[in-house]
Amino acid sequence: MREDTTLEQSILDTIRFFDLYDMPLTATQIWQNLIVANSHDEHYVLLREIQHAISTSIFLREKIETMWGYSTLIGRQNLIEKKLRRHAISQDKWKIVKKCAPFLACVPFVRALAGSGSLAVDNTKYSSDLDIFVIAREGRIWTARLFLLCVSALLGRRRVYGEAHAPDMLCINHYITNTSLVISPDIQNVCMSMQYASLVPIYNDSLLRVFHQRNSGWMNRFVRSSSRPHAAHQYEIQLFGVFAFVKNQAEQLLLEPMGDMLEYLAEYLQRYVISRHKSSRGRIVLSYHELAFHPDTKVPAMVQAFGDFFES
Repeated sequence: MREDTTLEQSILDTIRFFDLYDMPLTATQIWQNLIVANSHDEHYVLLREIQHAISTSIFLREKIETMWGYSTLIGRQNLIEKKLRRHAISQDKWKIVKKCAPFLACVPFVRALAGSGSLAVDNTKYSSDLDIFVIAREGRIWTARLFLLCVSALLGRRRVYGEAHAPDMLCINHYITNTSLVISPDIQNVCMSMQYASLVPIYNDSLLRVFHQRNSGWMNRFVRSSSRPHAAHQYEIQLFGVFAFVKNQAEQLLLEPMGDMLEYLAEYLQRYVISRHKSSRGRIVLSYHELAFHPDTKVPAMVQAFGDFFES
């Protein structure tokens, strides 16, 4: 095992981690997603400390190179031009998400929505889908998912099971409930910590902040994320007026015994459909507190690859 705990090592670890996704980083992105899995230093790192280390550290100079404000491993400078193209592609994909967002937020029992995956870090390809993370009301997670699938289908943006590539389709693949915000221990690792730290609020940022607070204990073992200011994100939407009223009235109706029956039928129907093409690969979770659909997840391989850094 390699020794040490310096800021320079954490910066290198962060650049190495994102290199697994072919993604160079700016100093600000390193600061926002600083990996501390190999560090015992618990002080809050300032952006200027990151910038100073990148510009002056001999240790880093031997391992990374910087161009146009982006840092990458030596020999990987070609990723910088690729990243600029992907950033531009991501902005077009975010425009699609923002158009769909009000309809998704209007769905009964949807409590929060966030952009996830490559979309959240502006690193999408033309073939990338649009990953969405959902927080639903306790006791209505199956109903919320059924309605979200229907709405995304009506919008012409639903990703269908089995599609190898679904560019610009909504991939609503992870749901948790508002009373079970702590992530399952089986996926508390550096990759998932980075993914949750990078979530971009689309609807109800305040609940997403609570989500981060509830998970900060285990996430901080891997990633030291900078706190965002309490200001609306450019992609965040709000429900006002008639939209909020209709959603509230629909929820009141569906909280009655009829709603319990709908939840039961929604669960039965979805479990039946899922069982027809449930994969033994990846991570599939079907419970009253979490629904996760990641049959082709690369997380275990990424965790292994990143772990190899500590053994080299």
